[in-house]
Amino acid sequence: MLIIIEMARPKKNRKIRCTPASYYYKPRGIPMADLREVILEVDEVEAIRLGDMLNYSQEEAASKMKISRATFGRIVNKARQKIAEGMINGRAIRISEDLPAHIKSKLDFTCKSCGYKTKLRRKNQLYNCPKCK
Repeated sequence: MLIIIEMARPKKNRKIRCTPASYYYKPRGIPMADLREVILEVDEVEAIRLGDMLNYSQEEAASKMKISRATFGRIVNKARQKIAEGMINGRAIRISEDLPAHIKSKLDFTCKSCGYKTKLRRKNQLYNCPKCK
């Protein structure tokens, strides 16, 4: 018996510049305990930002993300499908907080006065040091 195992290609690094103000959107009137979630990956959010919010062509957006046009098309279509599912079927939409390493490093906060260190939830978040306020 011959068994063929196909291995998926490793995921290529994508350039992500989007840091959303909120990571969770929920339909009004449905308790959290009754909600099912749709999870958008960070590359899907970036594709929506470039293609739909900034109105770039697929070629321009793909170039910004450092991926092929075809890959961009697949990512943006998958994101739109997830958003539509959330809106039509009353699902919560959660943006994955599994950020690429280069964005995670920007979320490190170190107080210049006392050296206290912590992680911020999003880039450019204002933060007051709990030690020296």
